[in-house]
Amino acid sequence: MRVSSIGKGLRQIPSPRSRFCEHISNDDDKSFSCRQRIYVTCPHCQRSLCLYHINEHQMIIRSLFDSLVNHLNEYRYELTVTLSIPSTSQTLVNNCLDEFKNIIIPYVQRTCCQNDVKQDDINRIQIFIDKMQTIIQHIHFYWDNNKKEKRLRNSIETDDPTTESRSSKRSRTDSENSIIILE
Repeated sequence: MRVSSIGKGLRQIPSPRSRFCEHISNDDDKSFSCRQRIYVTCPHCQRSLCLYHINEHQMIIRSLFDSLVNHLNEYRYELTVTLSIPSTSQTLVNNCLDEFKNIIIPYVQRTCCQNDVKQDDINRIQIFIDKMQTIIQHIHFYWDNNKKEKRLRNSIETDDPTTESRSSKRSRTDSENSIIILE
């Protein structure tokens, strides 16, 4: 409360809430650690920060954005070079790579040139990363299932049907004589 001397007597009027820096020193500790007055609101997360912490905060956001872009590049490399794409997924992969080339790369370049990374930018990149990751998982799933099917076919082909019939006859004979044979 502050005291106003306007009028005949002194009266207390509520002061605007003091706004302090909302910098959190530790992610586990949700208490605010800086007691400086706010200077600016972060465009990324709408947190009110002092001049010192806004710079630190922007560096953290920038490194997050850079790591997302690195993930994009890794997934693009995996889709274009590393993975063998099944013909059923080729169109989907081509569409994703075209979108990456024509939309995402220019978007990332504009964002980097503006040097103003916002939450929307990070969300948009994260959505595309999730899309690429889903495609890659489907391709891995496809090839894993094909390997399992091949192994299953090979194991069925290599099994000797006469071996099965002999063992089943032997089991019957052994059960009739009440003899247990451990193999």
